[in-house]
This record gives sequence, C-alpha cells and structure tokens, in this order.
Amino acid sequence: MLATILNRMLAHDEAARTALAPYQGRVIRLVLPVLSGTLIIGADGTVASATGLAEASILLSPTFFTTWLFDRDAASKKVGLNGDAELAAAVGQVLAKLRWDMAEELSQLVGDVAANRITWIAGKIGGIPGAIGSRLLIELTEYWRDEAPLVVTKRHVDTFCTSVDALRDDLARLEARLERLTVKSF
Repeated sequence: MLATILNRMLAHDEAARTALAPYQGRVIRLVLPVLSGTLIIGADGTVASATGLAEASILLSPTFFTTWLFDRDAASKKVGLNGDAELAAAVGQVLAKLRWDMAEELSQLVGDVAANRITWIAGKIGGIPGAIGSRLLIELTEYWRDEAPLVVTKRHVDTFCTSVDALRDDLARLEARLERLTVKSF
C-alpha cells in the first residue's frame, strides 16, 4: 500500500523520480505512525514493495507531524535515520518534497474544471479544521505550561540550573573547609 501511495505521487513529479533513479536496487524501510513498509527503488525512480533487510530506515514519529505543522526545521530533527545514513538522507529529502496533487487525481474522474472547483472548496472547508486544530494545540501547550504545569518553561529550567550550580559550588566550598579542619585536627 505504501509503495502504491508513493508511486502515485512520484508519477506527477519527474524531478523526484530522477533524484531517486541513481539509487536503483537499494532497499529502504519507511516507518510511519499508521503504516510502514520496506521498499526497493526501481530504475525509473519508482518504488516497489520488498522483503528482507533494508539498507536504511526512515522513522517518523507522531510528534514529527505535530511539530511539522508549526516548525518544519524542528520537525526535520525528529526524523530517525538508521543504517546507511547517506541513502536514508537522500531518499528522505526526495520524499519530503513530494506533494499530492489532488486536482490532477480528481481531473481523471470528473474533469479539469470540476476538479479545480472541488479542490478550491476542499481547501476552504479543510482549512477551518486545520486552523482550529492548530489553535487548540497552541492553547493546550499554553495551558500545560502555565495552568497545569506539565510543560516546563525556559525560565524555570534556567532557575533550576542556577540553583544546581549554586548548590554544587556550596558543596565544593564545604568539602574544602572540612578538608582544612581535618588537616588541622591531626
């Protein structure tokens, strides 16, 4: 199923297929929160399901997707790469640039004009839940940070670190005093 989804997106992106073609015959595993699969890259830059061990793995945790909504650079740090890092990074970069062209897919069923109108309406309607969801996530983060402290603020972390440093310095001074007292008593 994963290979079918990726090949549908790759069918509309010649640059992505060209970028994957040099990795012909290489096997990679994609692990997503909902589905995963081991894929082999074909000569034409498409992928097919494979069995056996993968040379590299790309792991995307659920936190990747929530972070990606707000900060794509931070989300890229949440991608897990295992095995051949060069292969995983190259394939990951190609896959990150893939976009599903809903209008193109729909145009095969209902025609170009209707597909464009459906896409426009879906963007308007679909944008509302996305906006509500992102605002809700921001509000929940603020609630957990301020009202029911599940998330620590930078100020609290700085205060804690300063306190630990002061305690460490005090302990070092106390040990030095004890050392001097022990030397004087003998």
